Amino acid sequence: MVGLKEQTVHGAKSIAEARARHRWHIPADYHLTVDCLERPFQARDRVALYYEDDEGHSEKYTWGQLRLASNKLANAMRALGVARGDVVAVHTPQRPETAIMHMALYRLGAVALPISKLFGPDAIKYRLNNSSAKAILMEPETVGKLDGIRDEIPTLKHVVVAAGKGEGHSFDDLLAKGADQFAADRAPLSEDPILLMYTSGTTGNPKGVLHAARYVLGHNGMDYSYNFLRDGDLYYSPADWAWAGGLLDGLLAVWPYGIPVLAYRSKTRFDPDVTFRLLEKYGATVGLYPPTALKTLREVKNPRDKYGSLKLRAIVSGAEPVSPELARWVDEELKVEFNQAFGQTEANYFIGTCGALEPYSLEPLGKPFPGHDVTIIGADRKPVAKVGDAGEIAIRRDSPVVMKEYWKNPEAMEEKFAGEWCLTGDLGYADDEGYVYFQGRADDVIKTSGYRVGPAEVEASIMEVKGVASCAVIGVPDAQRGQAIKAFVKVMPSIDKSDRLIKEIQAHVKKKLAAHEYPRAIEFIDEFPMTVTGKIRRRDLREQEIQKLSKSK
Repeated sequence: MVGLKEQTVHGAKSIAEARARHRWHIPADYHLTVDCLERPFQARDRVALYYEDDEGHSEKYTWGQLRLASNKLANAMRALGVARGDVVAVHTPQRPETAIMHMALYRLGAVALPISKLFGPDAIKYRLNNSSAKAILMEPETVGKLDGIRDEIPTLKHVVVAAGKGEGHSFDDLLAKGADQFAADRAPLSEDPILLMYTSGTTGNPKGVLHAARYVLGHNGMDYSYNFLRDGDLYYSPADWAWAGGLLDGLLAVWPYGIPVLAYRSKTRFDPDVTFRLLEKYGATVGLYPPTALKTLREVKNPRDKYGSLKLRAIVSGAEPVSPELARWVDEELKVEFNQAFGQTEANYFIGTCGALEPYSLEPLGKPFPGHDVTIIGADRKPVAKVGDAGEIAIRRDSPVVMKEYWKNPEAMEEKFAGEWCLTGDLGYADDEGYVYFQGRADDVIKTSGYRVGPAEVEASIMEVKGVASCAVIGVPDAQRGQAIKAFVKVMPSIDKSDRLIKEIQAHVKKKLAAHEYPRAIEFIDEFPMTVTGKIRRRDLREQEIQKLSKSK
């Protein structure tokens, strides 16, 4: 069958040549589970999934074992009454049951609804009710989240519990009951809905984003991001499998190439030393690391000396801009090939860099990957008049990675599309070489003293100051300027949170950028409010500042 692996243009000498030669191969009968588990190069006895947790358990699954398990679970879920088009929530982290459930649902023709392990009862109830979910996969320790809300979710008929018994159906018992062979009610189609993912809610209530099976086939950029996947690669990323970056840019994007995946389940916060230990122990070579993860990894001094057997060769970063200082650390101390990628839940992974084809430049996000057409949309909701004009980054709606629809939200669909273009809500511009530059979220842009300032460049400048681990910049109400720039700064371990450091940051930004762009207020912070996708919730920071102002009046 034609799958994701066949979407890459091999032998091209540049991104431009790859774009010129690219043709999409989207078979009408595309079968996602077959692409992930049953290609000829996915030998039955080869390991496809390694698993470890922070309690000392470890397992491994071959392609053959995953095929059998997904067949058995698909039959068991069908016996529970789950049918084609039904929504089933997956509220579990990186663990084998999560991957097997996804594969089983895709076989069945059901729609998987990933829900982050970080969400509490209210967030879970909203998603289950909004999606009319019929079943949910949970862990024994999280089943209690349904207490008090189960009666408020009328469509929820079944709870499946991974690695445990008690209330609901045991995952292991369902596997034992399921038949080895699965027969679908009809042949799968590339336009079949397979995945319902909710936005992170940075600009309002989360919206359900419905994707068809061909969505996975559009992720050819992932191959370019790793300067082309190769035999012997092993993928590991700490990114949650409930996030597009963890599921679509990881598990579902590398399995079609026959690349095994490492899953790690932890009950604690992201630990840089644990991550390096895992990378070294399993010999992981590639992975996705959002800037927040890279900033934490940077707290480990001399990682190549401390973990001398690292085989990590290439990583990709996305979700937030990568500062030059952070990129320097990746190059000089982590010593890996580095690329960026850009996308969102509604249209994922369509701009990025490929160091194997073109010299890497940090300033732009990159160029549109082959097969994806990108433009900049102005305030009139039309493409800008000339190269270099700023506006909203948009992708042509016929790209395979563009969503099928917003779930039960036609009004949001009208706002999301401008004719043939899908709007991202991210501001930027393009140059005459095709590079796309990011200026910030439309709702994050700061208007100060008549100037429009994107937080990204201010944050990148602050990151250059020695001792700064991470930062976020917002606009706060100011009677004279309309908005003033305020920075929230997290420092590296052993660095003092001093007035001297504040003055150093302010002076550096003023000199590096402009007088109107330096932060007039700086607050030190230990942890940032984050979305489950690893993005800083600047909206929360703005709301906190507004509350402070209202209390002071």
